[in-house]
Amino acid sequence: MLFKKKLLVFPTSRVIRNFISNQKSENTLLPFILTIDEFFKKSITLNKLKYCEEEQRVLFLNEAIKNVDIKKLGISDNFTKFLKQSDYIYRFFLELASEKVEISQIQNVDTYDFYLEHLQILEVIKNNYINILEKNHYVDRININNHYKINENFLNKFDSIELHFEGYFTKVEFDMIEKISKYINITILFYSNIYNQKSLEVFKNLGLEIKLDYKYKYDLSKNELIEIEPINSKLEFFETKGFSSRLNQIAYIKSCIEKSVKNGINPSNIALVLPDENFASYIQLFDDEKYFNYAMGKSIKNTNLYQIANAIYLYLNEDEIKNIENLKFLEIDKSFVDKNLKFLWNKNVTKDIFLFITDFIKSKESNVELIEKYDELLYKLNIILFSKENNILLKDVFKIFLQKLAKITLDDVNSGKITVLGLLETRALEFDVVIICDFNESFIPKISLKDKFLSTKLKQLANLPTQFDRESLQKYYYKRLITSTKNVFISYVNSDTNQISRFANELFNKHIKTDTNDNFYKHILYDNHKISHFEEEIIAKIDLTKFTWSATSFKAFLQCKRKFYLQNILKIKEHSISLKPKPYELGDIIHSILEDYYTLDENSNELSFEKIENLFSKYKSSNPFLILDLEIWKKKLYEFYLHDKERLKNRKIIALEKNFECEFNGIKIKGIIDRIDSFEDEYELIDYKTSSSLSVDTLKNYEKSDDFQLEFYYIAMNQYFKTNKIQAYYYDLHNTELIPEIALESKLELLNQKFEELKEISKQEISFSKCEDKSICNYCIYNIICDRE
Repeated sequence: MLFKKKLLVFPTSRVIRNFISNQKSENTLLPFILTIDEFFKKSITLNKLKYCEEEQRVLFLNEAIKNVDIKKLGISDNFTKFLKQSDYIYRFFLELASEKVEISQIQNVDTYDFYLEHLQILEVIKNNYINILEKNHYVDRININNHYKINENFLNKFDSIELHFEGYFTKVEFDMIEKISKYINITILFYSNIYNQKSLEVFKNLGLEIKLDYKYKYDLSKNELIEIEPINSKLEFFETKGFSSRLNQIAYIKSCIEKSVKNGINPSNIALVLPDENFASYIQLFDDEKYFNYAMGKSIKNTNLYQIANAIYLYLNEDEIKNIENLKFLEIDKSFVDKNLKFLWNKNVTKDIFLFITDFIKSKESNVELIEKYDELLYKLNIILFSKENNILLKDVFKIFLQKLAKITLDDVNSGKITVLGLLETRALEFDVVIICDFNESFIPKISLKDKFLSTKLKQLANLPTQFDRESLQKYYYKRLITSTKNVFISYVNSDTNQISRFANELFNKHIKTDTNDNFYKHILYDNHKISHFEEEIIAKIDLTKFTWSATSFKAFLQCKRKFYLQNILKIKEHSISLKPKPYELGDIIHSILEDYYTLDENSNELSFEKIENLFSKYKSSNPFLILDLEIWKKKLYEFYLHDKERLKNRKIIALEKNFECEFNGIKIKGIIDRIDSFEDEYELIDYKTSSSLSVDTLKNYEKSDDFQLEFYYIAMNQYFKTNKIQAYYYDLHNTELIPEIALESKLELLNQKFEELKEISKQEISFSKCEDKSICNYCIYNIICDRE
């Protein structure tokens, strides 16, 4: 006869690993151990029926909604959208099946028929779905109760079962447990506190009287209470801290770890609990010390494979500069994407096209584990998307693919000693130190998708778990975790839109402060990444007379020698991915519109305002910050059109955007003249200005001027046309007004003097110092480097 062992059943595999680790020092045979999910699967048989996996379930559900108006449920019948929304329907059916509640029972308690139409639609879908399962010889959790039998062969391997219960038994699950208890002795261990009384009703119905804050050991087979003992809280120290930024909590988390280890705590007995497990990806980015191991696995969002897939999706959705630059940064061949994918983006996709794209993405990844999980995902997606004729656009398929891809996690091996886990993973575990972040109303308690179709009141009447019941169960997990821990640190976001969970006041008697503590901890995260401003002097031997100066570069030199050096000597370019328009962008578009407007084509004999309006369409911008400005300028240029039309009755435009390069006082200058008009025997130079705060030098203040734009124009015109009959104007487009350069002659003398100074300083080393007037720094692209923010 084979030796029979005791079977232990725990809530999670992590508890099993913890249990085995604690038994290493014991000289004893280990019992057989399973998780509760494994126990249910092995304890039943399905009479040769197949279990329906997720990808098959989606196809069956999609078939079940044929000829059903599901739009009345607020759910789209579009296959792409239904892929995501089908989970709402399935979870609803699953809850009903798990609690042995029929839709007809809900209709009976819906006294005012408020949900009648919705329930009728859902009943049709449910019946269709179950019929499809049965026809195809599949079993799902929705119809499993009608097909399973107890697996006696499996149970006969053990002499008894000890089940550590943490959570909630559905009616179907407890029925299974009771049936199993007829074949083998089952002992259930559970805890009672104020928050899990709904979960313990199954034991109360068996006649067991349950008191709060006690641990129970109950023999289900004999319906006999074996042991009861009071739960004494181990909590010795707790602390709560608020932060204005979610990321700043990470600094506090690191501080708590350091503090605990210094107090002699073994790092393996420290846990970080995440109410929102997505926050793990941010913690990974800051885990320079390799403190953590991640029970939920590591997100792949920072891997090459996901980054490339996401970059292609973003670019094909919107080919703006930031997405183009992202392709370049990730070394993705834009021409390849344009040639092979862009023209297919809004067309129906085939399996071959989909495989071509996914193989291209896969070719950029080298992680073996990730490639294996990627291949598994593609196998499942191919079943869902291409097993039947589905007319789906490539962009929709790619979106589904990217959403599924983001859910892949990698096993976290050989990492730090501090465990990062979600709330459910903490069940039946004990630690010396627990750190809980994001203790906010938005995360604690978590909202369930199961409450989509019915109100809490109706669910209560139908004897279904309500939102309140689910919240209470989460609170039970938190209370169990905290009362079994010696030291607890809690952080939360405290801002206009975030507040600490109301549950905090139920857990702790002590008053919780709501101040923010960012400044006390932020140095932990940001010290190593602090921007180093360049404070050293820059002295160089440079012959400035060898430059070809534009009015813009000369203005930069006069205003700030440091800016000139960074821009024209080092040629440090401005960051160009931001959506915010550069100061010159609007002006450039208006200049281009006016150039095209006055450049008559063969089919145009007159200058109409309609032409200006059409040119605005040509130069339309996808930048949301510029769209409104351009619409305003379209109206504003009507005044210019009328003014200039009248003016040109006795004038003629002889040049537009004219390039020049010449010499003045032995120094080369260059530029582009916006416009040159001829009037009688004179020439008029025009510089368009779109600024609403145009300032023109006068005879009183010209000596402080650093703007010699019109003087550069004049010098070029004087040399090209060999005449002094030249007038220079700013065309103030904002106010539709021509403003003459009054101090032209005086500024030419001043420019001559400035060039002499250039020659002098070029004979020795030049100090490229920062400007004295810090107002110039406000809009300078180098103000961060110079610490002039």
